[in-house]
Amino acid sequence: MKLKWTLTGLAALAMAQGALSQTPKSDVSTSDLKKLSLEQLMDIPVYSASRRLEPTQSVPAAIFVLTGEDIRRAHATNIPEALRLVPGVEVGQVDANRWAVSIRGFNSREANKLLVLVDSRSIYDPLFSGTLWESQDLMLEDVDRIEVIRGPGGTLWGANAFNGVINIITRNSRDTQGGLATLTAGNEQRYIAAARYGWQTGEDQYARVYAKSYEEDEGFSSIAPPHDASRGLRGGFRWDWKNANGDRLRVSGDVFHVAAGIRQLLPPPGLIADVEDIIHRGGDLLASGTRHFSETNDVRVRFYYDRVGYDSETYQQTRDVYDIELQQNIEPLERHRLVWGVNYRVLRDDTHVDFFGVIAVEPGKRNDRIAAAFVQDTIALAPERLALTLGAKFESTDYASSEWLPNARFAWTPNPQTTWWASASRAERVPSRLEADLTFHFFGATIRPGDTFEAEHVNAYELGMRRLVGHNFWLDVATFYNRYNDLRTTEGAGNLRNFMNGDTYGAEIAARWTPMPIWRLDAAYTWLKMDLGLQEISTSNPGQPSFIAGLAPRSEASLRSALDLPHDIEFDATLRFVDDLPSLNYPSYTTLDLALSWRPRDNVVLSLAGQNLLDSPHPEQSFVFTSAGIPSEAERSVFGRVTWAF
Repeated sequence: MKLKWTLTGLAALAMAQGALSQTPKSDVSTSDLKKLSLEQLMDIPVYSASRRLEPTQSVPAAIFVLTGEDIRRAHATNIPEALRLVPGVEVGQVDANRWAVSIRGFNSREANKLLVLVDSRSIYDPLFSGTLWESQDLMLEDVDRIEVIRGPGGTLWGANAFNGVINIITRNSRDTQGGLATLTAGNEQRYIAAARYGWQTGEDQYARVYAKSYEEDEGFSSIAPPHDASRGLRGGFRWDWKNANGDRLRVSGDVFHVAAGIRQLLPPPGLIADVEDIIHRGGDLLASGTRHFSETNDVRVRFYYDRVGYDSETYQQTRDVYDIELQQNIEPLERHRLVWGVNYRVLRDDTHVDFFGVIAVEPGKRNDRIAAAFVQDTIALAPERLALTLGAKFESTDYASSEWLPNARFAWTPNPQTTWWASASRAERVPSRLEADLTFHFFGATIRPGDTFEAEHVNAYELGMRRLVGHNFWLDVATFYNRYNDLRTTEGAGNLRNFMNGDTYGAEIAARWTPMPIWRLDAAYTWLKMDLGLQEISTSNPGQPSFIAGLAPRSEASLRSALDLPHDIEFDATLRFVDDLPSLNYPSYTTLDLALSWRPRDNVVLSLAGQNLLDSPHPEQSFVFTSAGIPSEAERSVFGRVTWAF
């Protein structure tokens, strides 16, 4: 079996062998982003904050943009590793293939308060409310940027954009012409092999295809061998067209198959069950078109279809998702920029759970619908200096009562180098399929603990500032206060209720300094305080609120250096500190990543990287709530990489 996967990975590289005579392309050449000044980098257009492109510097939200160049220089091997670079984002490795990613607290493998998108297509899993990162192994070379919004995004993105939104935006086919092949091999990453090829299909039309294969070694656990090695295959295509008027069409699709190993740990603690490979499989198809009627009026229609399958010894699910959306950006009045849209989603799943005849999900088949409409108006109170944004979204779902999700944002730009902003917003998280339909059968009695569980809510208040000092120093500060209501509790007899409230507050700081053209330093610091408590009516364990608060580090800090040396050599270093997790009795840790890259030819890059060089192994996060497996510790990793453009 290992030979089969290895040969498959090598075959991904072999796809490129026939094109050696072509002109080298720019994918491994110096990225255009490196050539931009700091002022230009701060004006990178972002989409996720307002559903229209606007400069990063003027966005009235806590947004951070992780560019493809940032990901390359960090030598990340997957999306969660790349997200470690973003202030306010908590990333913990649960085992060798599973990750816990959240924003502003509430982190664990089952983190359920963060909406993750790929090209605005939701990959939030409605089964358990969260993201299965092990099944989202994108080809990083095709990622244009990752836009991270810390804070609620419910007005534009709907339910479950609770504490933040991550939108992974892939590159246009026009920008990925020619061939690219990469091969990574190391002690933890046994191999990652990926290849793509892009070509022009007609006038103003471009396309690409790609394939990726990987295999990861298992982690370390003092309890028992975790059996958490994994292997995966992924492939897909994208086609883009754009005419001289700005009208655009895009069609893309992906398929994947992942085998993620796990050793089950079942209650009572210490009872270890059989090992197995959990299979994730599926695919997606996305089509979108934009018609530009004028400079101030365009309409976009988007449709996507997702099919996801999940197989384990006790649980199987097949889910189909159909989503269609209409959106218009228009300036109906002077100084008003309006965006509005409607969305309709259908989810059909076939779910089977059989745990010794005691635990089930009933009904086994469901057809669910989500309907939503949103509108947001940005009003220029004083052109280029004062802007007020008002918006609201109405959403109806089968898992919760219909909700209005409003926001108000204010931006003041006293000069082109400085922006002050403030916001107030409301968001909700709706129950998952498991929370709603998990069923227990005991001695002829049927218990459904989720029948009394409803949506969770947050009211968020934020204040921030961005400032460019001179031409080589940029500072971004965001502060927040969140008021949570109706958080999930586990009451007597295991019933799920909404009897927890609380507050969180904190600050996130990011800075970039370029002391010289060949050297860039990025620093980030995050501080978080969580105060959660039970309502008087609750019969839950009194320690539940403090346990949840203790799953997030109080402080995190990082320092990243990117240095260009003579003879086409790059030296990159990242130092990170993560505070302790008192609820898990996990100590704080400090990691150091180092990497050296050399470009012997214009179209070839050779890299050697080491991760977690100061502290190995160490625990970072846990399954916590499901007790579904044995967590393993993050180990020291060394790998080499060859990247070849043709």
